[in-house]
Amino acid sequence: MREMTDMDIREAVKNKEKYGEIAEYFKAKNSFSTEDLVLLIDAIEQMSPQIYEHYRALQDIFRREIKAALGQEGADMNAALKLAVSKGCATGTLLAEKYAQQ
Repeated sequence: MREMTDMDIREAVKNKEKYGEIAEYFKAKNSFSTEDLVLLIDAIEQMSPQIYEHYRALQDIFRREIKAALGQEGADMNAALKLAVSKGCATGTLLAEKYAQQ
């Protein structure tokens, strides 16, 4: 699969037929930067939960990667990571009670 850019994903999320491509892109990533996590939660935020399979797959990836990012020794809770966690809680992707102190 070709590398998708930030703009590719932001455009693709507007078209439900492209949800599969977005999910495959994130499934294929080996590592996630903080910017990737923000892009991922932005995509989830704009997606229709009615396309459950892809929506849920992206939520699962986001949860896994946030947990990994916060679990790293000396993890830096920078503004972008705080934004990703905040949006994750707002969308219901993360449990607000669990991540409120982050």
